[in-house]
Amino acid sequence: MNRKGLHAAILSAILFGMSPVACKAIVGAMSSSLLAGLLYLGSGVGLTWVVLRQPTPFYAVLAALSGRQWANLAGAILSGGVAAPLFLAYGIRSGSATEVSLLLNFETVATTLLAWLIFREHIGPRVWVGKALIIGASAFVVLAGSGKVRLSVAGLSVLAACVLWGVDNNLTRELESMPASLLACMKGWIAGTFNVLLSIVLFRSQVSALQVSGVLAIGALSYGVSLVLFIYALRAIGAARTSTWFAAGPFVGTLLSVVLLGEHPAGAYWAAALAMLSGMLLLYGEVHRHLHRHERLAHGHLHEHDEHHLHGHDGCGTEGRHDHFHVHEAMEHAHMHWPDVHHRHAHGEHAGA
Repeated sequence: MNRKGLHAAILSAILFGMSPVACKAIVGAMSSSLLAGLLYLGSGVGLTWVVLRQPTPFYAVLAALSGRQWANLAGAILSGGVAAPLFLAYGIRSGSATEVSLLLNFETVATTLLAWLIFREHIGPRVWVGKALIIGASAFVVLAGSGKVRLSVAGLSVLAACVLWGVDNNLTRELESMPASLLACMKGWIAGTFNVLLSIVLFRSQVSALQVSGVLAIGALSYGVSLVLFIYALRAIGAARTSTWFAAGPFVGTLLSVVLLGEHPAGAYWAAALAMLSGMLLLYGEVHRHLHRHERLAHGHLHEHDEHHLHGHDGCGTEGRHDHFHVHEAMEHAHMHWPDVHHRHAHGEHAGA
């Protein structure tokens, strides 16, 4: 597996997994929409300086987007930046940090199902078994709650957020020509501004400057930096596998809720956590190798010279990672690979695991 993509997904998960506990500790009476807005606004503000320092101006990148890419961008921002945080914020305010942290694992299931159904991403048997374990554990958490069989509204709200983020993840992976920092920055500013304005118009929250600055800081780290790493992983190892490794994050949140907030989850939660962790670890030994064909392709993205990038350069070197428009000639070969931007092909019966 692409180790850089794997490590990016895990680090992204850890940063995001910290957010429910951190928010729970300082949110107070803050409305769900204000919490969601400040988290994303912190992401946008924190990444602005990164975007402004990029060699290619952001307006030039946006001008080069096709109509389909603009549609994907709008869909990603609306589903993952505007709607999903509202559902998650309600879950954070109404449920326990343990419940929220564990149920965030359902995002990996939603992402994988959409990647398979709509984008035809190849999903091996290890991934399917892992998803089945996570689905069962999520249902157990929502229904079991604190030891009684009940339907948790807070839990359902978190699941709704996960489905919306699944839509967002699959649309985002189609935007490979956009720098990850620019994509995350735009999502942060647009979604954050919308939700903050919504809170001002519809709700009244008694919040302090310390609470606002604290949520902004959480957003910059747990949403901004985390999202940049997540987008990199999406492009390196595909939506299904990125989301599965991202499932490590909620376990961080669960442990922090016990250590820092003094929560005492019932045995049902620990059983669900074990099932979810087993589903994630199943992916570690996955191998995917078969003969496949690359059609001729011309595009631009950050890359380094390898077996898929054999083009020459006029007047510049070929060492290190660099970004420019280049052409891939048609080729056919076999090697271990994942559904990154260069491997989104159909699979036959001999495609491998």
